[in-house]
Amino acid sequence: MTFKIEEILTSPEGKTLEFKRDLSSPRPMLKTLLAFANTAGGRLIVGMDDDRRVVGVEEPLDEEERICSLIADSIAPRLVPNVELVTLEGKTVLVVEVFLNCKSQKLACGCVLQFR
Repeated sequence: MTFKIEEILTSPEGKTLEFKRDLSSPRPMLKTLLAFANTAGGRLIVGMDDDRRVVGVEEPLDEEERICSLIADSIAPRLVPNVELVTLEGKTVLVVEVFLNCKSQKLACGCVLQFR
């Protein structure tokens, strides 16, 4: 994954960037990643609030595994994101990068999502 985290943090949320404080509600995260895959790709940053304050994730390796499992169990055809652990202000955030997929990605329920 090639990016400068500083550039991401100064970019506004939009069609290719979303910030999530945590994964307490995984469905919105899955919908975001699905929309990224069906449009232009994008990055989800977990461990930052909407005001760009770094809150970090408690157990980064466990959360990375959880994200990958949720994606594998919930999205078809298989979506394989890049997940990177990044340290900011002494706290770890997860950067989940999804690329545009030629095939329409769907949730297990059959829903196809795209940002408009």
